Amino acid sequence: MLKSEKEILLTIKYLPVLLVLLVSLIFTVTLYKNNINEFEEKSLKLEKEYKEHNKHIVKYQVKRVQELIKERRLLSLDKLRKSLKLQVDNAHKIALSIYENNKSKSKEELKKLIKDALRDIRFNENRGYLFVYSLDGKNILHPVKPNLEDKSLWNYQDTKGTYLLQEMNKILKRKDATYYSWYWTKPDDKNTEYEKMGYFKLFEPFNWFIGTGEYVDDFQKAVKSKLQTMISNIRYEENNYIFLLNLEGEFLSIYDKNLLGKSVFDLNIVKDADNIFDKIITTVNNNGGYVTYVHNQRPQDDKKIKKISYVDKVNEWKWIIGSGFYMDKFYEGLEKEKTKLYEQNQKKITELLIGSLILTIIFIFIFNYISKLLERKFLTYKNQLEKKVLENKRKDELMLQQSKMAAMGEMIGNITHQWKQPLSTISTVVSGMKLSRELNQEIDLKNEKQNLDNIHTQVNYLSHTIDDFRNFFKIDKEFKKVDLKELVDKTKSLIQIELRNNNIDLINNIPNEIYAHTLENELIQVLINIFNNAKDELKKYERERFIIVEISLKDSFIELYVKNNAGYINKDIITKIFNPYFTTKENKKGTGLGLHMSKEIVTKHLDGDLKVENQEIFKDDIEYEGVSFTVSLPKEL
Repeated sequence: MLKSEKEILLTIKYLPVLLVLLVSLIFTVTLYKNNINEFEEKSLKLEKEYKEHNKHIVKYQVKRVQELIKERRLLSLDKLRKSLKLQVDNAHKIALSIYENNKSKSKEELKKLIKDALRDIRFNENRGYLFVYSLDGKNILHPVKPNLEDKSLWNYQDTKGTYLLQEMNKILKRKDATYYSWYWTKPDDKNTEYEKMGYFKLFEPFNWFIGTGEYVDDFQKAVKSKLQTMISNIRYEENNYIFLLNLEGEFLSIYDKNLLGKSVFDLNIVKDADNIFDKIITTVNNNGGYVTYVHNQRPQDDKKIKKISYVDKVNEWKWIIGSGFYMDKFYEGLEKEKTKLYEQNQKKITELLIGSLILTIIFIFIFNYISKLLERKFLTYKNQLEKKVLENKRKDELMLQQSKMAAMGEMIGNITHQWKQPLSTISTVVSGMKLSRELNQEIDLKNEKQNLDNIHTQVNYLSHTIDDFRNFFKIDKEFKKVDLKELVDKTKSLIQIELRNNNIDLINNIPNEIYAHTLENELIQVLINIFNNAKDELKKYERERFIIVEISLKDSFIELYVKNNAGYINKDIITKIFNPYFTTKENKKGTGLGLHMSKEIVTKHLDGDLKVENQEIFKDDIEYEGVSFTVSLPKEL
């Protein structure tokens, strides 16, 4: 104790000074680290904001150009439709004019005049021409393939499996004109069919339809070329641009016209081009997104720099469209900020060190005075504490003695009840034998032997009873393996007369061979206190009275439940029943120490816990209001 006191006094004297030095050091280091962390967080935040801002811009530019392409494509298709309709309408007027002005001629002559008038008409840069079919599928006029004339194409199918003439027959029976798409070979490529867009109009005098068509890809080539040139010239945010690729990786539009038609795989524009292009393909197939890569060449510069691009797809033309931004400007600005922050940190650290040194000197004087003051206070408090400890120790000993005396009183009462019946039996037998001898009756040896055996039995019972109570009062010093079912039965035997006299049924539902590692007699004392508490409450009710003991096995604990049907405990009372000297018994019949000492024994001696709660109790499928005490004990070691 003296050594501990000296250590405490030295701690009071020198610890504050050491703490000041430690706090100053920690504060300095923490501030430095905080500044570094703050800069890192700020850098990450700025980088994120920079990326998000530029991502928004490049995505907006790509989407804007996508819309432009879509708009131009739709306009071109609309323009194509109008052009086709105009040519067919004009041809229809020519045919109708010939028919109206030459009615005196025969049908064959009229047909020849119309065919001759339409055969040489060309348009759309000489690609477009007119053709005529009868509704039953016979070709009347085909300027490009005259070998088809007068032949039936009723059963002709294009590559999509469509019967073109049969479809026209169905459509033109419902209306006199229609737009239509189909597949047909080109004059310079007779092995492949290409999509054509056409317009057909019924010529009723001969049950014909006049039509024309245009290969969609031929018409759109010019549109694509103009768009690609226009996109190559788009610039925004200084040198940012839009690029177009086909699915084979060839440039269709790029800032450098020398790169047009070349493949990304053959150029040194990006590092690891194969993987980057695979990522681009995956991204555009997933409705567009961002791709990060290292760019080796940018406009007006050959530096290698990280680039983030937004890429998407123009599905109809199988184009990849994208645009990106470079991170070098951001990193250059970041380095300047880092240098500035480092200089500020160095200045702050110097100021902190000087300030900490001054504060340390001041605090050394202050804490030296305080430590002496605390030393005097400590010695005064120590003396008061020793007095208080002795006082509390006496109180605890007195309380324990009171509890023991109360328990002994209970046990003496139980011994008295246990002995009354056997003593009464012995007295009755001895009196009968004495009376028989006094009346000089003939001695019945057999009857006398039975009486003596009865006396012997009762004496053995008294001896066994006193042994049980004597074992209960033994002081357990060591934990041992205890069979809980046997322990409850042993406890029951100590108070069975009291239970029987009050018509209380104690039901032991613990299975055989359930062991706990505990102090046997102390646990018996706890159970007696709980049983007696239940008995005192059950006596108040004129109904079936019972106590049920059950068990539950947990991971490392056994929970022993002691339940009774004496009704719920008032909420204001249930929180106090383990308090010392608290009792609800009238006329000072209770000491208020039984449950308190039970709690103390379980928690401090048995390494467990004792709790209580109101609970519905079931017996023979009947529900009762009652109370459950839970004793938690360690399992067998």
